[in-house]
Amino acid sequence: MVAILMASGCASDAVRHSAASTPEVTLASSGSAAWPSMGDIESLRATPARWQPLRNACDRDIGYVPHPVSDFSPPQHYVDREGEQRIAKPFTDDGHAAYREALCFAISGDRRYAVVGERILDAWAANVQRIGQGQGVADFNFTFPEYALAAAMVRTDAQWNDAAFRAFVRQRVLPISTASHANNFGNWGVLLEASSAVYLRDQSLMQKAAQRWRALMLSQVAPDGSMAAEICRSNTSNYCGGPDKGVNGLSYTHYALYPTALAAEIFRIEGIDVYKGDAGHLLSLAYARAAQWTLHPESFPYYASNHGHLNGVRNAAYFRILQRNIPCDDGRAVIDQGRLGMDGYEINLLYAEKADP
Repeated sequence: MVAILMASGCASDAVRHSAASTPEVTLASSGSAAWPSMGDIESLRATPARWQPLRNACDRDIGYVPHPVSDFSPPQHYVDREGEQRIAKPFTDDGHAAYREALCFAISGDRRYAVVGERILDAWAANVQRIGQGQGVADFNFTFPEYALAAAMVRTDAQWNDAAFRAFVRQRVLPISTASHANNFGNWGVLLEASSAVYLRDQSLMQKAAQRWRALMLSQVAPDGSMAAEICRSNTSNYCGGPDKGVNGLSYTHYALYPTALAAEIFRIEGIDVYKGDAGHLLSLAYARAAQWTLHPESFPYYASNHGHLNGVRNAAYFRILQRNIPCDDGRAVIDQGRLGMDGYEINLLYAEKADP
């Protein structure tokens, strides 16, 4: 019965693509980045009004001052959330700013925006002396892909000497990738490697990341589209237990699929079509299940046990990416409702035109 329901909600084939998957690829020329796609950039250039709010934000941040943290060793999130945020928030805020400025540069070609992004990237590369194990490593994996993609977009600025940032990525960041982990940490680690590969133009790293992406889908997604390691998540250090077991389960499902969708797009743009094959099919099942739960939260397994409350139900801006590639009726309905959160990569802007009717 589950299989029938899933097939009716999303395309039963993993993807509706004509491009073939290839074991080896030639990465895009040094003058372009694999994020965003040139088609999306050109679409925004052709409709300035669509990205005017983003440009306004970039203009406001022209004088942005970065806030690098020398000892990036935040305490564990579920032990001291305020303490974690004191250290992690500057990293997150600076990453968002660098990414926005780089995107404005990619669309407009206005070097003022590139300079802001470069200033932020260089500040972190020069000033981080230590990345603490545990939460420090986790937060770097969760946030650094924005930095890497920002670098990929501004690397066309001939006046930027990116030697320090390049060394930082190679020597300090990639060695702490969490791609080998089994849960959402693994998905974020894959995105860390894929985004770094875009910036570094590293074909071998890109292939490695894609291979791990496929392996994670095969191990994480059940036949009914659920992700067992995520749906049980509580809001305490008793990760899959306690009286609020599952209250964060949908939020963590989104948190695993978010980097999965971003990485899939990077691979697709670079000529590696992970939407096809068994792993791609499992992603389509996971999207269908997440879309069903987002549209009908009461259908989530831990909804009733948490008295009709779930956290992060609509943290689903990444639905727009998946809807373009593996369309789903429930996903379409969620997108049509609007209010899709967790959008640090400007997905609602980049994907709105083709995702919406």
